[in-house]
Amino acid sequence: MGDLSKNFNRSEFACKGKNCCGHSAAVHPDLVDALQTLRDRIGKPLSITSGFRCNRHNKAVGGAEQSFHTLGMAADVSCPAGVSPEELAVIAEEIPLFREGGIGVYASWVHLDVRQSGKARWRS
Repeated sequence: MGDLSKNFNRSEFACKGKNCCGHSAAVHPDLVDALQTLRDRIGKPLSITSGFRCNRHNKAVGGAEQSFHTLGMAADVSCPAGVSPEELAVIAEEIPLFREGGIGVYASWVHLDVRQSGKARWRS
């Protein structure tokens, strides 16, 4: 599972399900590009807590039926020390692929996706 960019490896995006797809790791190149740009801007490592999800794992975790995670176009990112979810979301808004995609702000992490169907924003 090789490197996708300067700071991201395919294994970081692998499905975390058990008894499903064997930890496949489909990941859209636009997602990697946007995440690398975000990482470069904040100057701190980003931890992908959920990247690709096969349909079985997505259903098991209560993911949306048409989740962008199942297309390899989404990642949930935990916030690095000293950066709040709100701050991470504001910086992500500066990156065109995320600005036109999906940004969801949660208590300690941010969902980021590179959907091409129109931007979406939400808070949990």
